[in-house]
Amino acid sequence: MVCVLSELHDGNKHCSGCFACESVCTGKAITVNLDSRGFYKCFVSPEFCKDCGRCSEVCPQVRYEAKNSSDPECYAFAASSDLLSGSSSGGAFIVLARWMIMNGGYVCGVVYDDDMNVVYEVTDDLQAVERMRGSKYAPSEMRGVYGEISKLLKSGKPVLFSGLPCHVAALKNYVGANQRLYTVDLMCSGIPSKTVYKQYLEEISKGRTISGLSFDAVHGALTVDYVGGDREVIYDDPYFQGFNRNLYKDASCMNCSFAPSPRPGDLTIGDFLEYDKLFHDYDGSDGLSCVLANNENGREMLEILRGHASFMRPVTFDFLKRFNRFSPVRNGDVMSPRLYYMLGRGHSVSKSITYCLKRKYDVGITGFWRVFNYGGDLTYYALYHVILDLGLEPLMIEACDPKMTKGAPLSPTRLETKYPWFNIAPWYTDIEKQKEVNHRVYTIMVGSDQVWNPNLINSGILGCYSLDFAVPWRNTVAYSSSFGKTHYVIDSPEKEDHIRLLKKIRHVSVRESSGVDICAGFGIKAKHVLDPVMLCDVKHYEELVRNATITYPEHFALCFVRHVGMHLNPLRLSNEMGKEVISIGGPDINIEDEHPYLMMNARTVENWIKALMECEYVLTDSFHAVAVAIALKKPFIAVYGNMTDDTGIDRFVSLLRMFDLESRLFRTSDEALDSGVLSKPIDFDAVGRRLEEHRKESLRWLKDALEMW
Repeated sequence: MVCVLSELHDGNKHCSGCFACESVCTGKAITVNLDSRGFYKCFVSPEFCKDCGRCSEVCPQVRYEAKNSSDPECYAFAASSDLLSGSSSGGAFIVLARWMIMNGGYVCGVVYDDDMNVVYEVTDDLQAVERMRGSKYAPSEMRGVYGEISKLLKSGKPVLFSGLPCHVAALKNYVGANQRLYTVDLMCSGIPSKTVYKQYLEEISKGRTISGLSFDAVHGALTVDYVGGDREVIYDDPYFQGFNRNLYKDASCMNCSFAPSPRPGDLTIGDFLEYDKLFHDYDGSDGLSCVLANNENGREMLEILRGHASFMRPVTFDFLKRFNRFSPVRNGDVMSPRLYYMLGRGHSVSKSITYCLKRKYDVGITGFWRVFNYGGDLTYYALYHVILDLGLEPLMIEACDPKMTKGAPLSPTRLETKYPWFNIAPWYTDIEKQKEVNHRVYTIMVGSDQVWNPNLINSGILGCYSLDFAVPWRNTVAYSSSFGKTHYVIDSPEKEDHIRLLKKIRHVSVRESSGVDICAGFGIKAKHVLDPVMLCDVKHYEELVRNATITYPEHFALCFVRHVGMHLNPLRLSNEMGKEVISIGGPDINIEDEHPYLMMNARTVENWIKALMECEYVLTDSFHAVAVAIALKKPFIAVYGNMTDDTGIDRFVSLLRMFDLESRLFRTSDEALDSGVLSKPIDFDAVGRRLEEHRKESLRWLKDALEMW
């Protein structure tokens, strides 16, 4: 099948949504519709394709031959004062449109329809031409006008077509060479997403019916007229700001074949930017156009303009190229993917644009989000999604650590489901540079795990996890943070500075009940809350499982080994249950070493959480594995082995006490099996009720801390 799509692909080109291929296809094999991001694109039904190749012949991206002058005559132009009103710049279009109609011709340009869509319309009515005036800053639909223009030209009628350069090129391909066709291409800065445009209108209208829009490019304002006579002016309009920053422009516009000279139109018109650098004796604040005559038809139109000018002076092409787009490549805003991501999450266009352009976020999260540990990675993945589910935008912040490799931090190596790059903060090499993040977020949060254990982390990172980079006016939160012990290490040299920083955090919650007591001893009010892995909606774990690569047996028990030792005996568990037990070691365990039992390496958080979700029983010495087991309603045995209050047993006790499950904690798995624990089922109905109560309480605290009410 020979069609326009294959040629676009072969030429590494993008469809510009000009509708020419749809208009020329007699087999109805091609339709032009909006794609997932709101841009008009051609779609081909192969079963209807006749292989005629006409679609490729009219496509301006595939067939475009620049025949005009590469050194056009250039002028600054302003129409007489009676014609300037209602024009975007100097009134060149309305002068030419009136000339065409007065000479028995037709004009084709864009208008707003009743639903504020921008469509091309052909008319010989001067009143209708008035609707074509003014820049629209919206995607235009060219469906249906090709055939109409072609018929008029064949009947001997002259036609003035004013539109985007790619549309001019498409029309010329469609009708062929014709001296009765006069074309004006506009200095276009790109086609915006129709999805963004329509959603924005819906937001600002608030149920009212819009009757008119007027964009003020000089002041960045949007004037909205409503049915009934109301008018609203939006200054520093976010839609206009996003448009100017190329936040939601079509890919074809970012590498435009029609921006350079020679241009496709007979005449090129646009705003005369920075005119005051050239004309010190002229005030162009009422509107001034730049006009480029690209061929003989263009020079003819230039003379028409000369007869209706209040101001017209020649300028050099080099001057215009300094301030207008005449290069094919224009970079889109790097945050463009984030815009569509935020819109897909249900945010307003206004918030999405503002957050993307200003690099704003709701919550900056620091902590153990990139540790070499399945549970540690999961707890921050969970916290990240809790924040998302609250309708907020998180930013993951890496701690400043001179020992770490400089450069942009990446998603955790053991987490295949990566955080979007735009939700990861840049690398900050010191605390002063890291303070920059205060201008980008509304709340700075330290998350869960042993982020406040001075025996585990160095003083620099301890300071970061105590939010030393947060300024006093920034809201600060600690969610489910842990000291890792039942008491603070008295002889820690960092203690004084650490406690001073913790006292500055506005809202403090801790993972263990002992953390409440430690904080109270320093005059800090703290709340005991759930670990994020238990607060997170299970659907997010199901999303992880979809990226897992290991297939587990239909029936099995899981032994997850965080610390290798004789305290775990998966072989005995297998014998007593009559069930296969799969032993998985932590990511920092070398399974090639000699161990008391065989272990496998899950390699990723996705494979690890899949094992927890699909197993029928859990034996583990991992706090997070126990927490996940409770959340997933999996029967379990928790083993603390050689742990003491100083090395972590309290995290188990504190967690299990919340659900009246202390009886599931043993020093060794042999001790557990000797107790007959396998014959003592967990009342998961009661556990579920408690879990729901704790979730509501923890979520209520978090919302209060985030000042969401």
